[in-house]
Formats: sequence, structure tokens, C-alpha cells
Amino acid sequence: MSPVVGADATSSALYSGDAGPSPAFATNTDPIARCTVSATSVQVGESVTIDASGSENADDHQYDKYGNEAFGEYTTQRSRLVSYAEPGTYDPQVKVWSYSDGEASDVAACGSITVTEATPTPTPTPTATPTPAPSAVAKCTLSETSVQIGESVTIDASGSEHADDYQYDKYGGSSFGEYTAQRSRLISYSEPGTYEPRVKVWSYSGSETSDIAACGTITVTEATSTPTPTPTATPTPAPSAVAKCTISAISVQVGEPVTIDASGSEHADDYQYDKYGGSSFGEYTAQRSRLISYSEPGTYEPRVKVWSYSGSETSDIAACGTITVTEATPTVTATPMSTATPTSTDSEASAPSTRATTPVPTAAATQTSSSSTGTATDGEAWFGVSPSDPNAGDMVRLVAYPAVAQDTVATHRWDIDGDGTVDQRGRVLELPARTDGETTVTLTIERTNGSTASVTRAVPISPNFAGETVTPQRPAVGTGGIIPAAVGLVLLLVLVAAVAGWSRRDR
Repeated sequence: MSPVVGADATSSALYSGDAGPSPAFATNTDPIARCTVSATSVQVGESVTIDASGSENADDHQYDKYGNEAFGEYTTQRSRLVSYAEPGTYDPQVKVWSYSDGEASDVAACGSITVTEATPTPTPTPTATPTPAPSAVAKCTLSETSVQIGESVTIDASGSEHADDYQYDKYGGSSFGEYTAQRSRLISYSEPGTYEPRVKVWSYSGSETSDIAACGTITVTEATSTPTPTPTATPTPAPSAVAKCTISAISVQVGEPVTIDASGSEHADDYQYDKYGGSSFGEYTAQRSRLISYSEPGTYEPRVKVWSYSGSETSDIAACGTITVTEATPTVTATPMSTATPTSTDSEASAPSTRATTPVPTAAATQTSSSSTGTATDGEAWFGVSPSDPNAGDMVRLVAYPAVAQDTVATHRWDIDGDGTVDQRGRVLELPARTDGETTVTLTIERTNGSTASVTRAVPISPNFAGETVTPQRPAVGTGGIIPAAVGLVLLLVLVAAVAGWSRRDR
């Protein structure tokens, strides 16, 4: 039997875009799941290795040996040895997680395994019995059996065998805590009584096994006062966790990123984030910041919870601030209001009239337009503009979205000056603000299936970029004076000013 490479699920980070002259682009840190199986045909009970070591940016792994979407526990193990008790066809999968730049995951199919009934040995010649895979064996001890309230005791499970993960229950008979690779845990008690702490160890070397061991009995008594009034040195208390966090922005549009920064926290060994506020905290992580975004408008109050294991186990929670999320709205240029005038011919619309009537060019409101071609099914193209009403000297940020599946976008192309050519590439652009008008910008999203989707918006940015001044072409005026929305914004403003001047003169 020879190993077969499973389906390789790849992810192309939507945030990366294509390399180009864009002043803002991000490095891809999204996870990419890859896995193989060591054999595609085995008998009942024979072992197969699921190997996910080829995955990229993977902090945690989950395995589904049956291929029914029932992924197992989180683990840092990059491979898993499995076997099957029933004949059949199985399609194992692996799911990898990354916490480097916001929580993200990816799933890959590893291949198809056909399991058949075990066939009897064709010869009576005895064969060597295979060595069984090692099972987890839990062992633990206590550093003290009698302490006062607040005094520390070490649970030591370093004597356990074939242990890949540990869970601790310091009270005995209650639920076990989180999974950890720590072979010992420092604990203390706040109430007098008798406790029987336990440890549960897990092994993934063969099939998944676990074992539980009682560590002993601890008697906790009330703290007694010092029998002598002689002052004694106060021991330095173990540092407690202190949570502190900030947010990078307090007002964003749907889909725009915000950073929760908990780097100012003190004595923090682990972090948990709640990006909505008031909901449950997420997984434990050593990451001191988390990049988040919201898919619905509203007001959110994200929080962080930090843990310290330096002395006794302590935690603290901090609110990071209030974030207001609004819908991304297209920029619309209003149609200028004018008094009714007689219908003019094309020649009359192209130059001011000497009659008492006021010639008014007929112009439709310039609105967002979008189009799509091919067989795209993920919605039309769009991009956000922030700020929508900038001041002189500001930089305006253009962000292409919605965020579709990572492997469906090939490139983002930007036509900034309306000449039909590609001026910039990438998902995010930052360009100088314009306060005297707007510039027509077209975004074209090319997908990996060959289809495209595009959107044209009038935005308050300067058409000057890359050290070169780009002048929009003069729009043509057709019958009835209708100016094409894609190139008529600047001329429309000039015509409105001219109309106002003619109206005042004719009065």
C-alpha cells in the first residue's frame, strides 16, 4: 500500500490582493489546511496516519476521521493515527485554526480510505503480535497535604506516561479545566475543607486515549494569627492579572477592521476576547491583540479577559470601549434644481442663449452603478469609502468588499481617472482627499473562475497618483444634454455654476 495525497484545500487571502503600487496592503496570515493519508485501503483495525504537517499558519488542529463534519478536540499535534472498527469508505478531514491576525480556520479533505473485513491468515504459521499503541497513564502528586487558606500547593503530573494534554480538577469530583500542555499546576483554596484534586491526561500517539488519577488529599484550615506581636516581614503577594485594552477605531463601516489591543494588560499569560460585549469569551490564546470586523450595523462594546498563572490562578476583565458600526453607503451627487425652461435643441444646449429664458442642461443624478459578467454568484462588486466627507490633507481609504470566499478572488483592479485602464491593484487603496469635487473610480473584481464584477462610484479623491496628474476626458453631450455619469461629474459642477450665473444675469 502506498500513500496517497488527499485533496489539498488552498486559501487565497482576500486581503492580500495583487502586488502593485498601492500604498496599503497586508501580509497574508490566514490558515491553509493541507493533509494526506498514509494508506487508501486497509482492513478493520489497521492504522492509518492523517498527516496535516503541510498546513500553513496553523496554531491548532481538529481531526474528523469519518468525514462527517464531527471534528474532535483542539490540539497542536500535526498528525493523528486512526483506525476503523467497521468496513466501509471514509473521507477524513482536518480543520486548522490561526489566531495570528484574527481568528480564522480552513478545512481540507485528506483523501478516501476503503476499509475491508480482516481476512484470516492464509497460513497457520504464527505471526508476531503487533505492539499495541501506548495508552495514556495518569500519575500525580501534591507538594503539600495540609495548608491554610490562600497557601499554594503544586499538583505535579510529570510522572504521567504517554501524556500529550492535561486537564486539572483542583476540587475533586467537579469538572476538569481547560486543555493544557503544562505538566504541573499551582493552586490555592479560599475556603477551609478537605479536597482531593485530580488530573486527566490524554494521549494521541495511537488512538485517542485518556486516564484519570487522584493526586491525594489536601486539608485546608483557617489562617491563624501570628502568636507574637513582633512584626514580621509581609511576603510579597503573587502578582494578579490586570486587564487593560483599547480599540483602534470607535466608528467604522460594516466589514472594516478594528484592532482590540490588550498589550497594556499586566501579569497576563493567556487572553480571551469577546468582540460583541456581553457574550461568551472565545478560546484561550497568547495573542496580545486581535483583529476583528462586524457584519451587521450596531453598537458593540468588546471586552478582554486575561489570566495569570504566576502565583495562584487569577483573571481580570476589561471593557475596551464602544464601537459604532454603520452601513456602507454609496456617494450620490444630487441633481441641481432649476426653473422650467423651453426645450432647447442640441445647438442651444451647447452654448448660452441671448434670450430671456434660462438654458438649463438636463442632467441625471450621478449614482452608483454596478455591473457583473460571467457566472459569478457571490453578489455584485462594491467598495467602501472612509471618510466620505474628508478635509483638505486627509487620506481617503477605499476598501473592496464584500469579503467572498478566499479562493474565489484572483485580483482587484482600480481605474482611478476614468480612462478605462488599470491604475492600481489590491483590495485596499489610500489616496489624497479632494474637497472641490469628486472623481469617478471603477473597481473590477476578477474571480478565479474567469468571471468579473465591477462597480463605479464618485468619490472625494484626487485623480493625482504615483507622481502623475491624470486629467479625466471631457464628457460628450448627447441629445437632451444628458452627461454620462461615469465622466461628467466635473463638467456638471461647472454647468451648475454657469446656470446659476445666467439665472442671476437674466433677472
